[in-house]
Amino acid sequence: MGTDWGEVAGAVGGVAGVAAFLTSWRGLSHAKKANKLAATANKHADEANEKSAESNRIAREANSLAEVANQHANEANDIASRHEQRSVEQHDVKWEGGWVAPGRYVLSRRGTHVAVDVVARVTVDDEEKEVLQDRVGPGEQLVLEFPQALRNLQAERLEYRERERTRNTRPYSFMSASDNSIYFRSHTIEEWVQWKTETGAPREHVSEARLATLGDLT
Repeated sequence: MGTDWGEVAGAVGGVAGVAAFLTSWRGLSHAKKANKLAATANKHADEANEKSAESNRIAREANSLAEVANQHANEANDIASRHEQRSVEQHDVKWEGGWVAPGRYVLSRRGTHVAVDVVARVTVDDEEKEVLQDRVGPGEQLVLEFPQALRNLQAERLEYRERERTRNTRPYSFMSASDNSIYFRSHTIEEWVQWKTETGAPREHVSEARLATLGDLT
């Protein structure tokens, strides 16, 4: 019986096909495993990148907090230094107030040092005036004008003169000249001055005069 080469060729072809299929299947299996490993590697890489970004963020926040802490420490040192300077600072500043003209009240600076960031407020009865000055040196003055006090003084002068005429024309009057002057001592003058020393220490002057006049009646 002769060899059927067609069948042999078919069988060989079948075997080759099976081998090719097996080879392809194994290749596909390895490819899937490789893809899975690659995906896992990429996942770990992404996680590592996220952790690295988080670490960088935490590091930046830590640096920012350190800068703020250093700033606060420097400010605390400055405050402590200024406090020490103020505690030993010599500061000779006094204020004296009075009328220098009808309706014009003056706060005079006495002492040897400079007053800084001065806020002065004077109240005459119900009339209040304020003046601001960056620096006031020894011997300088703060001038405040009181128009209502001026009008009141002018009215009091007229009344004072009338009372003086009445007293002089009545020989048996018991009212003396001093009694007439005391009659017009019915006003209240309040002084308030706030300022700083040259190192920034706050200072304050408060004064109140009752039974005060609005100036010279004659």
